[in-house]
Amino acid sequence: MNQTEDQRTETLDDLRLTVKEAAKHIQESPGVVRNWMRELKAHIPTIQGENGYHYFDQLALEKLMLIRQLNRDQNYSIKQIDYYFSNGETLVKPEPVHVVSNDIREDLKTIVDRMELQQQFNQALVTKLDEQQQYIKDSLIKRDQMLLESLKASQEARKAEVNNRKKGFLGRIFQMSE
Repeated sequence: MNQTEDQRTETLDDLRLTVKEAAKHIQESPGVVRNWMRELKAHIPTIQGENGYHYFDQLALEKLMLIRQLNRDQNYSIKQIDYYFSNGETLVKPEPVHVVSNDIREDLKTIVDRMELQQQFNQALVTKLDEQQQYIKDSLIKRDQMLLESLKASQEARKAEVNNRKKGFLGRIFQMSE
């Protein structure tokens, strides 16, 4: 082994990365790595410093890479990854994505069908309301015309009565004889 290989081995053995550095190394966000630490803490061998922070060595980075591969490439959930590690790293068959996708498609089709029925109902309701509004408008116009005619007739009757009073006794007598 030459000196550079010696240094590389020594640096890998002495590797101590923070969460942020480890996340960058495995191409994940620090938030994702922290979540994995919360959920899979028993399976990730970190080194806890005097300050209480967790540091990642080569073994811990390898576990993180495996978790990333299981999660991203094989669509394992956190619970499936936990089960994987708890059962001696026996592969778990992930749930088929297409089945869930088909269920979602069926649900969406049902929702779309119901929305179309609702839209038809709403249109029928609007049409009925428009008809009722027109009926009310027509009824009000008819009522107003009848009131005006009644008012005119009443006014004419009053005028005739007033004219009869003005003519006096003789005028009324002559009007009767006519």
